[in-house]
Amino acid sequence: MPDDTHHHLRRLALGTTLAALALALASGVPASGGTINSGLNIEPGKTFELGGGQEGGFTVTGRNTGSVAVEVLGKKTGGAAVPDLRGTVQPGGAVDARFAPGEMALLRNTSATRSAKLKLTIRGDTAALGMTYSDNP
Repeated sequence: MPDDTHHHLRRLALGTTLAALALALASGVPASGGTINSGLNIEPGKTFELGGGQEGGFTVTGRNTGSVAVEVLGKKTGGAAVPDLRGTVQPGGAVDARFAPGEMALLRNTSATRSAKLKLTIRGDTAALGMTYSDNP
């Protein structure tokens, strides 16, 4: 497959994942609690950022279904806040992390060449969770 087509398909898959998560978030789940189930794909060298600024806390549970390790970090609010490493989820391993009100969950792909894949359940204050991707530091 040509590089341009492959890149376009990866961006389409990323957009589909974000759209599905956004649809789940916009489905009227009350701010006091809700559940999101997601198959998440994190491109090489990227970090998935979830939450930050929400009124309530949330939990992220699930399994690393891919072939690369994923770091789980928490970042408190504030521009100078340094992310706190909660653990590294190896392929086939489980994740179970809790995040406080206003805290951001960071799921970091440790590979610069292969995508990370996770099957996740997010519970708690899911109504206003922001989500984006950033480059790894």
